[in-house]
Amino acid sequence: MKRKKDIKSPQDKMDAYRRSAIVYKVFTVAFTLAAVVLAVVTLYPYFFSVIASLRKGFNIYSFRFKFSDLTPYAYERILFGLKDYETGITIWKWMLNSLILSASTTLLTLLFSSMGGYALARIEFAGKKAWFAAILAVMMIPGQITLVPKYIMIVRGLEWGNSYTGLIVPFLFSAYYTFMMRQFFLSFPKELEEAAIMDGMGRIGIFVKMLLPLSRAPLLAAGTLLFMGSWGSYLWPKLLLQKQEMYPISVGMTLMMNSKYKAAPSIPIAAAIITMLPLLILFIIFQRYFMESIANTGSKGA
Repeated sequence: MKRKKDIKSPQDKMDAYRRSAIVYKVFTVAFTLAAVVLAVVTLYPYFFSVIASLRKGFNIYSFRFKFSDLTPYAYERILFGLKDYETGITIWKWMLNSLILSASTTLLTLLFSSMGGYALARIEFAGKKAWFAAILAVMMIPGQITLVPKYIMIVRGLEWGNSYTGLIVPFLFSAYYTFMMRQFFLSFPKELEEAAIMDGMGRIGIFVKMLLPLSRAPLLAAGTLLFMGSWGSYLWPKLLLQKQEMYPISVGMTLMMNSKYKAAPSIPIAAAIITMLPLLILFIIFQRYFMESIANTGSKGA
C-alpha cells in the first residue's frame, strides 16, 4: 500500500506540468537564439560580398554603407562584355568551359562508380575483397600526393597536356562514390534481382533497367557533389592548361585579379558571385536527395 505522501494530488501534477512546460520553452528560446546567431555568422560573409560587389571604387571593405550608394556597375560590366585584357575572352566563355568539363566528368564518373559499386555488391569474382580493400585504401590517400605522378603520366606519358581529355579522364574513377554506390546496391532486395535472372534478364539488363532507375536519390546526391567539386577545381586545370581560351571559370577568375581591376575590385567579386549562382541553384534543387541517399545507403553489411 502506497504511503500518503507518495500520492500526488491533481494540483501537484499540474504544477509539475507547468514547470516542465516552462523549462521546455526556455530551452527552445535559447536554442533558437543560438541558431539565429550561428546563421548570421555563417551568412554574413555572403551578405558582405554582395554589398561589396555593388559598390563602385576602391573602398569597398568599409562596414558602413548607404543603400543609395550601391550601383550595379560591376554586374553591367560583366553582363555586357567584360573581357580579359590579354585574350579578349569573356567570363561566359570560361563558364561554358566549366559547364562542359563539369557535366562530362560528373556523368562519366557516376556511370563508372555505379558500375563498380554494382560489381562489388552483387557479382562474385576472384579478388573481390582485395579490390574492395584497395578502394578503401585509396579513399585515405590525399589527392595532393598523387598530383605529381598523375601529371607525369598524363602530360609526358599520354601527351594529353593542354586538352580536355587530360582534365576529364584522371577523375573518371572515384573510390568514395564507388563505395557509396556499393552500399546502396547492398540494400537492394536480392529477391527482385533473382526473379529478374529467372525471367532471363542478364546482368546488364538488371543494372540498366532496374537498378539505375531505382538509384535516383544516391546518383543525384553524388552528381551534385561531383559537379560542385569539378566546377570549383583549380589546381589541376591550372597545371595542365596553357591556352587561356580553354580555362574553366575557376582558373579564368585568377586572370581578373590583376592590375587592371585594382581600381575596381567590385568586378572580380561580382564575377565570383555570378559563378557561384549555378552551384547554389543546383544545391537548392537537389538538397533533399542528400537525406534520401543517407537513409538508403546506411551501413548495410560489408
